[in-house]
Amino acid sequence: MKSSILLASAVLLKDAAVASSRFPLHSRNVDFQPLPNIIFLVCESTDGRTWQRGYQDDVIPLPNLRKLEDNGGVSFYRHYSNSPVCCPSRATFWSGKHAHKIRHKQRIKNNDPFVVNGVWNNFEGLDPSYNHTIFDILQRHGYATYLSGKQDYVTGGHSSNVRFDAWTMYTDFPYDIPSNGGWREETDMCLSEGVVHEQDDSIESNYWHGDWESLRETIDWITNHTKKSTEKPFFAYQGMNIVHPQYVTNQRYYGAIDPNKIKVPEWINPQDMHPCDLQASMLKGCVAVNASTNTVADFERRRRIRRIYYAMISEFDAMVGRYVDAVQKDLPKEVAANTVFIVTSDHGDMQMEHHQFYKQAPYDASSSVPLLIYDPRRRRRHKQQPDISLHHQIVPHPTQLIDLFPTIMDLAMVPLHQRPSDLDGHSLLPLIDSDYYSETQLVKEGHLIRATAAPTASNTRPNFVVSQYHGDLTAMSWFLIVESFPCVSFGFDPPKASTTDTECAMKYVVWGTGTEVENMLFDLTHDADELVNLIHDPKYAMIRQLLDEHLKSIVEYKAVAEEVATYNHQSFQRWVNVTSNWKDILASKSLRWHISWEEAGNDQAIAAVNQWLSEPPQVKACRKHLVWPPPAASFEQLY
Repeated sequence: MKSSILLASAVLLKDAAVASSRFPLHSRNVDFQPLPNIIFLVCESTDGRTWQRGYQDDVIPLPNLRKLEDNGGVSFYRHYSNSPVCCPSRATFWSGKHAHKIRHKQRIKNNDPFVVNGVWNNFEGLDPSYNHTIFDILQRHGYATYLSGKQDYVTGGHSSNVRFDAWTMYTDFPYDIPSNGGWREETDMCLSEGVVHEQDDSIESNYWHGDWESLRETIDWITNHTKKSTEKPFFAYQGMNIVHPQYVTNQRYYGAIDPNKIKVPEWINPQDMHPCDLQASMLKGCVAVNASTNTVADFERRRRIRRIYYAMISEFDAMVGRYVDAVQKDLPKEVAANTVFIVTSDHGDMQMEHHQFYKQAPYDASSSVPLLIYDPRRRRRHKQQPDISLHHQIVPHPTQLIDLFPTIMDLAMVPLHQRPSDLDGHSLLPLIDSDYYSETQLVKEGHLIRATAAPTASNTRPNFVVSQYHGDLTAMSWFLIVESFPCVSFGFDPPKASTTDTECAMKYVVWGTGTEVENMLFDLTHDADELVNLIHDPKYAMIRQLLDEHLKSIVEYKAVAEEVATYNHQSFQRWVNVTSNWKDILASKSLRWHISWEEAGNDQAIAAVNQWLSEPPQVKACRKHLVWPPPAASFEQLY
């Protein structure tokens, strides 16, 4: 069994190597082609599954994304955020590095700055002095660049609230879920009905006016730049706030979502939840113990929230349409024919799955993101050579946001010596159209302009992707790996495995150091909602072992989890040491946990903090009890 699985994995890696080998180290001389313009659009909080054709009977109208797909766009159906929360996610794709490799300096008040080895929470990001981001490289390569909208990728970009939540992750705050929902570190968004504004005459939602305003400013910049020069390529980025909760839309988009198509997630008894799910649901204010009296458990409310969420995604599609029209209708034809679109999101949103909203979870609703790449130059080539088929292409292989850095470098033909040497991602171009992109390679002034070198141990694309999270609204660090295997390696019995299934995507989730609580294993191909944990199924023992080995090849999760626990402890202690009124600040109504702080009582809350500070830094298991401290009789069964 072991040898067959290892052989299957080797075959997949060999296939990836073959794809990369089509990008030879020495390229042929061809006529020079102008560098492409690139429009890079990153929306917020979008579950990667929602853009897929057929998702819930195509419940979400996406005419503009579909137009790009139907004209030769490429969609990536297993694309993942490398750390599913705002600032760390953006820090990873702007730098092309995994979250645990982004070293930067942090400062507690006016203390001397200290080095943090990773983006461990939503306050951490790239160092302000870092100048090797995607747009930094493109600027030096001769691109005109314009950034608008949400750009939170630098450390210190979010409030202190997220730091306090993350630093105290292993603090045993008291809670009572049956009486009040437990210790909450979020507002009451999970209890809300969402907001649907009245219909207006404009396609632009008043609530998301900031995104529409940034959109107009960015389009104006593109238009003005093109008027000045069609020779100098441009890179335009907009980060949208839509579809980030709160859940808000208007009747135009809400009415376009058929509620009968919406798949409403069932909620199980909290006592049957994985302890880390229980804690995350509690921290987000989503736990429902008594379904008959607690509105958070109302089935129709969950349907309404998801309907609003889908409506927001449809409004983002309208924003994409404005960009497409501006390029294809208003710019010179030669500019439009040379403008590439890259459209994605920073992370997903749980939108009521697994008793949660928001991101931060290892489930696909949170950790997967959509990705569409549209390069019209491929279509031009198709017209010139009609024997070459061009259609909507779907890439089912696992890919990740950090792959966008080398992909954009390849598209922009940035010489290898001008790129950072420590990129962790791999160009996506070999997965799209290796024949076309290999033919556009150039050697200019003695430098390799565009190529992924022939495969070696260091640059061959692995058949897996990795993500991790360590911040607020979770009770432990977690790490995940998604990898595809030939389904025959599992020995499935019908009807679970369809004869049409060739590859089965597996997700393995490690909590903490891997020993504190039960880890997770899901068959994403046959259990897309991740409801059946296969971690103890003996049929998957060797798969689990292989996934663990591959995960460790990217991140030594035990060492990282322990480092994060130490960082949390030491950072909080540093802050206490220089903040005389720290107890008053923690109880302040400006922090999102202030209601729970009041319910627990200031003395009890501070006692929990002091107890945690008095202990050595440690990774602690998610608590499984509905009340803390638990009844004395069950104390020996804590973990």
